[in-house]
Amino acid sequence: MKRFLTTLIILLVVVVAGLTALVMLVNPNDFRGYLVQQVEKKSGYQLDFKGDMRWHVWPTLSIITGPVSVTAPNASQPVLSAENMRLDVDLWPLISHRLSVEQIVIDGAVIRKTPESEPIATVNTPVAPGGSQVPADTTDKSQWLLDISKIDITNSLVIWQTSKDEYNLRNINLSLKKSDDKQVAMKFSGNLNKNQQEFNFDIKSDIDLSKLSQQVSGKITQFDYQLSGVDLPENGISGKITSDFLYTKANSGEISLENLAIQANDSQLAGTISINLTDIPDVTVNLSSPTLNLDTLIGQAPAPGKSNTVSAASENTVSNNERVGVKPVISGSNMQKYDLTGLNGFTAQFNVSMDTLIYRGMSMTGVKIKGDNQTPRLTISQLEGNAFGGQFSLPVTINYSAIPAQVSAKPVFNNINLTPVLKAFSMPEKLSGIISLNAALSGIGYDDYAVKNQWQGPVNFELRSAKLADLNIPQLIQQSVSRFTNKINMPTDTNSFTEVDLFTVSGYLNKGNMNISALKATSSLLSITGQGRVNIPKETIDVNLGVNILGGWTGDSRLVQQLRNMNIPLRIYGGWNNLQYQLDVEKLLRNELRTQAKEAIGSFLKKEENKGLNDLLNAL
Repeated sequence: MKRFLTTLIILLVVVVAGLTALVMLVNPNDFRGYLVQQVEKKSGYQLDFKGDMRWHVWPTLSIITGPVSVTAPNASQPVLSAENMRLDVDLWPLISHRLSVEQIVIDGAVIRKTPESEPIATVNTPVAPGGSQVPADTTDKSQWLLDISKIDITNSLVIWQTSKDEYNLRNINLSLKKSDDKQVAMKFSGNLNKNQQEFNFDIKSDIDLSKLSQQVSGKITQFDYQLSGVDLPENGISGKITSDFLYTKANSGEISLENLAIQANDSQLAGTISINLTDIPDVTVNLSSPTLNLDTLIGQAPAPGKSNTVSAASENTVSNNERVGVKPVISGSNMQKYDLTGLNGFTAQFNVSMDTLIYRGMSMTGVKIKGDNQTPRLTISQLEGNAFGGQFSLPVTINYSAIPAQVSAKPVFNNINLTPVLKAFSMPEKLSGIISLNAALSGIGYDDYAVKNQWQGPVNFELRSAKLADLNIPQLIQQSVSRFTNKINMPTDTNSFTEVDLFTVSGYLNKGNMNISALKATSSLLSITGQGRVNIPKETIDVNLGVNILGGWTGDSRLVQQLRNMNIPLRIYGGWNNLQYQLDVEKLLRNELRTQAKEAIGSFLKKEENKGLNDLLNAL
C-alpha cells in the first residue's frame, strides 16, 4: 500500500510538473497572430492587441491581454475597443495544439456604429473579370485550432449613430454560453437612451445553432422591459415579451416570431410577426388582444378632474391633447410635426383584432384593424368596431411622401351615443343624442388638433332623440310673444333644453369652419330649418333658423292659429357656453298684422267691387 501511494504521488508530481512546464513553455503571444488571422478571415475586420499577453493561473487558467480593438477596413475608428480581455482556457487541449477557450470576458467595451467606424471601400480596387473567381486560400498556416464555449461582455457601451438620431446603449451585460450540441444560452441586459427617453431591458434566450448553415432558431424565455422619459405616461411603459423565433437564410433571409406574447402595462397582445429581409424589408403582422388600453400606453386620457367644457379663450393656453407624462424640454427650432417618412424603409401588411380597445376613456369592442404600407402610402382599409350602442368605421389613407403627411378618411358612425364621444375629446356637451354620420375628409396631420384645424370635406349627420342643452327654443319664442301681447299666455314648459325627434345637418368642413348648408329639426311640436356656420376651434356658432312651433300656445284662439302657421326667424350666435339669440317679435307680429289687414281690405274692396258691378248690371 505504501509503495502504491508513493507511485501515485510521483505520477501526480510528474503530471503537474509537465503541465506547469507546458504552460511555461507555451507563450500566449503565440496565439496573437492566429487570433488576428481568424478574425480577418471570417469578417475582414482587423483585430489589434496592444501590449503583451500573459498567463493568469488563479482561479482559472487564463490569458490576459492589454487594450484590444476591432476595426473595419479603412475605418478611422474601431467598431469595438476594450481596456482588456480575458480568455479562460482549458489546459488539456493545449497538449494537442488546440486553443479551447472556456470563456471570453470583455469588461468596459465600447462598440461603435457610427460613420467613422463604417468600412470604406478602397478607391480603384481591381475588379475580377466576369465569370472568374479568385480561389480562396483554405490552408490553415497555424497549427492551432480555436474552440470557444462562453463569451461575457460586462459594463459596456454601444454608440449607434444614424443620419437623424444617436442611440446610446449603456451598462451592457451579455453572456453567450454554448453547449456540446450547439445550443447557446444567452443573457442580455442594458439600457438604451435616446432623446430623453430610456429603455431598460433584461433578456434570456435559448438559441439552436445545430443547423447554422440553413437556419437559427430558439425561444425568448424572458424579456422584461421598461420604457420611461419625456412624452410618455407618467409611470412609463413596462411589461414582458416571450416568443419562439426562427431565422432562415434562404434567399434574402427571413425572421419569424411565433407564439409571440406581449404584455405592456395592462394591455396584452399575441400572435405572429414575420420579416422578409429583402433590400426593402417586408413585414407581416397578425396580432390579437383581449384588452388594449391606449390611455396607459400613449398617455392621452383626459386629466382627472379636467372640465369637459373648454372656453375659446382658454383653449389658446390649454391643449386638449396633453400627454399625461413628463413633457420634453425643447431647444432650438421646433421639430416638424406629422413626419412619417420613416415608413419609407419597409413595406408591411398588418391585421390586428382587439376584444376591447380603450382610448381617451372610451371603451370600444370588437375592434379590427387591417392595413398595408406600400411606399409612400399607408392604407388602413379596415378600422371598425362597436362603441356606445352603435358601430363605427374609419378607413384612412396616409400619404407620407412629404412632411407633413397628408391624410384622407371616410368616417362612418351608425347609432352611436354622442355624449361620451364629446366628453372623451373634452368638447362641450351641449348637444346629445344618437348620431349617425358619414363624411369624406382630407388634410394635414392625424391627431384631433389636425381634424379640428386642418381637415376639410363634406359632412352629413343625423341625430335621433336630440337634445340641445341650456336653450329652450319654443319657450324662448313663446315668452317673447307673450310679453308683447296679452292675447298669448306665458308658456308652461320650464325645461332648459330643446328636444327634437330628428336633427339633420349637411355641411362642409373647411379647416375648422363648418359651413352648414341645410339644417332641419323635427318633432311633434316643433319644426326647424336653417343654415349657418360653426367655428370648431373657437367653439362659436352663428345660424339663422326658421322655427315653426306647432304646439304649446295658449291664449286667443285666432292668434294661436296664426302663430302655429307662422315660420318665425331666429338667429342663434356666440360661444357654445354662452349662446345668444336675436328675435324681433314686435316686427314679426306687426308685419303679420299688416299682412292680415291688407288681406282683409283687399277682400272687402273686392267684395264691394263685385257688389257695385252686380248693381250696375241689374240696372241695365
